[in-house]
Amino acid sequence: MFKDFTHRHSPCTVNGEVDKVILSRETKATTVLGKEYMYNGLFSPKSPVIPGDVIQNDMTFLVQTLRFTATKDKYCSLIKTNVITEVQRYMQEYDMNDNPKGKPEFTPVVTEVVGFAQHVSAQLKQEDPGLLPTTSLILLLQTDVDVKEPSDPALMSPDRIVLSGKKYQVDVVDRIKYPNLLHIQLCEDRR
Repeated sequence: MFKDFTHRHSPCTVNGEVDKVILSRETKATTVLGKEYMYNGLFSPKSPVIPGDVIQNDMTFLVQTLRFTATKDKYCSLIKTNVITEVQRYMQEYDMNDNPKGKPEFTPVVTEVVGFAQHVSAQLKQEDPGLLPTTSLILLLQTDVDVKEPSDPALMSPDRIVLSGKKYQVDVVDRIKYPNLLHIQLCEDRR
């Protein structure tokens, strides 16, 4: 099917590699979220695309799911990214003799990371009973982004994520909900 619609192919990159995609909107969407952010992407059988990849053309997407068609084309659910994030970790700086320098502070560990953020509404809390009462944002990032689970014994304090200058504390990092994507629950960080 992909090869039958060459007139609809548009250039894109899959994690920086040149590729082609046929993009379409999610047709069954009934919410603003679905109408604005949910897309379908059809890739050739030879495409390297897998769930969790970043697709870029004039917009940037994260691949949420991948299914094969009868002709082995790769049919993907894509979500348009809407944030650039920074991950910070509370760390102590040491001199060359391993003596602590100053007080521990939040230090950037990863910057300029694309992701998808969604405000938690009452409806979302009904649809996803696994959300904590304190969760104010859900964030999707690629699994290779260095975000640690708050229970990690190496951490002095949970990781912080900065979105548009606002600070959020990482409460939960779910590595299972979406293949190759992190589903992160964030609460407002008041530190």
